[in-house]
Amino acid sequence: MIEPFNFTAEFVRIRPIKRGIVKMLRLHRSPPGYTKGKYSSLLTVATHNALTKYADLVLSEKLIPAAVLTLIPVTIEVRVARNFPGNAEGAQSEMMDAAIEAARRGLTVVRLKQGDPVVYGRAGEEVLFFRAHGFNRSLFRASLTQRGVAESVVVCTSVGRQAKEVKLPGYERSRTVLILIGIARIAQIVGAMIRNDSGSGEGLQSGEGRREGHPYPRNTPIVIVEHGSMPDQRVVVSTLGDICEALDSAGEQRPPRMMVVDWAALALQGTGETSVLEEGEDRDEERIRKWLGGGRWVMREGIDQGWAEV
Repeated sequence: MIEPFNFTAEFVRIRPIKRGIVKMLRLHRSPPGYTKGKYSSLLTVATHNALTKYADLVLSEKLIPAAVLTLIPVTIEVRVARNFPGNAEGAQSEMMDAAIEAARRGLTVVRLKQGDPVVYGRAGEEVLFFRAHGFNRSLFRASLTQRGVAESVVVCTSVGRQAKEVKLPGYERSRTVLILIGIARIAQIVGAMIRNDSGSGEGLQSGEGRREGHPYPRNTPIVIVEHGSMPDQRVVVSTLGDICEALDSAGEQRPPRMMVVDWAALALQGTGETSVLEEGEDRDEERIRKWLGGGRWVMREGIDQGWAEV
């Protein structure tokens, strides 16, 4: 969720094999004066409930406003990360180890950070860390960046003023492309993305001249989110080559839609697929088969029930 001058939070319920819960909360975009602690009233209900009702331990980043921390009851332990020059990795490890130790004792842990968790927020790394220690996620949105997979993000529209077509960014393996408007024209968008220099775009509508840069491989991962955050939310994951057929098979469309094209979509599967950039394209087909369970697409309906608990 991106809202200017507003506090929102990404809530993650991680269900452990043993007792204990880890909840990850992130404060998103900050209004002017936020560091002076003037805007605690802009917290979401989920964030406020987690901090004031459910937490036994709050593990906070150094940049969280004092006005937010003072909302936490004095009966709840709060630890602030010891971030200082040269200790970024040490502070991160200390917070993660503290979360695991407390959750194994049956405590409810809230991990509180400033910034969008899936844009250079290390959220994906933290989820994989918890999973490796026996804590399985039940609610999490896909990462837009992930070390070793996606290093940059482009947010764009596919349609301009008066429905004019706009240029789409070309393919870069290390980049995530997020398209927010105009997804109803999915066939034209995909056609423009995968169309090669010879003009071939098998089975897709022509998009010649709409892309700046290299064409996208047909096996590039894509995620379509329809009615995001609504009870009838639907997520369709596939490849650029198969996404149009996947959406046709899904039946009635559910606008508005959001389109994410990136290799980071695979980053949180299993034990983590974080070697996309290091290993190159040789294992791409294997990665896709594993991600889609051997099929050509996967559909997920509804919102995770974890939201009802906050």
